[in-house]
Amino acid sequence: MSSSSDPQRASAAPASPRTDGRTLALLLAMYGLLLGNAALYWTSPLPLPVHVLLSAVGIHLAFTIWHEAAHRTVDRRGWVNDLVGVIGIFPYMAPFFIQKYVHLQHHSRLNRADDPNMVYADGSFATIFFRYPRALRYAKQVLAADPRTRSQQWVDYGSLALLAGIWLFAWWQGAFLDLVWLWLVPFAIAKLVMDWYVNWLPHVGLPADRYRGTRVVEVPWLTPLILAHNYHAVHHLWPQIPWHRYRGVFEQRRETLRENGVPIEHHVFGRRPAEPAADALPG
Repeated sequence: MSSSSDPQRASAAPASPRTDGRTLALLLAMYGLLLGNAALYWTSPLPLPVHVLLSAVGIHLAFTIWHEAAHRTVDRRGWVNDLVGVIGIFPYMAPFFIQKYVHLQHHSRLNRADDPNMVYADGSFATIFFRYPRALRYAKQVLAADPRTRSQQWVDYGSLALLAGIWLFAWWQGAFLDLVWLWLVPFAIAKLVMDWYVNWLPHVGLPADRYRGTRVVEVPWLTPLILAHNYHAVHHLWPQIPWHRYRGVFEQRRETLRENGVPIEHHVFGRRPAEPAADALPG
């Protein structure tokens, strides 16, 4: 394949600003929505499904926040990315540094048997719940040869301790069930939705290939709902590009992506092909 058709050798994307204000705005919006919803629940309650939905929308933002921090696109200073990652992933009830390691392993082992994302992409989405135990086994393996630094370990343990403290305090105050409805149930909803649009949809049925291993789902109405992650192939080829630039980069490099066999599809639901869509293949 000629170098002229290689996305990695195409003209470099413009340098990102020192700080990505849009990702920081997501962080503020997430906590504003979660805390505001909780305050409303305890002062002027709405129907319970409304509160569950509002919290689920807030937690839905968490993935994009910690994901940007993991790829160091929030700021050129590493400690800012780490701080945003730790704070941003907290509603997900997960430690940032171990999650960051697992996610970067997905990038380096895309669609291979040892790709941690195969827990989600290796089968029908209808049966994804039954594959979740494989994620726990993988986490156990990672922790057996812990890749984190000592300081990263302490931060992860500290976030888990804070998490446990919040739940214990809620139980002590008789608000445990309230927290279940405001946090646990919305988290389960947001996690399942995230697994669909970023772990399953972009990769299911595709080979372990740098270009053909991640699809684009070019459906305009889906883009704002999942913060442009339907252009996931752009992220895998250029992980330094922030989420809000995926669509623009895709439009700029559509032909280059097609020449390299990147799957480009135009439907959200239905059977996913095992090979790239026809309009993603050369010529």
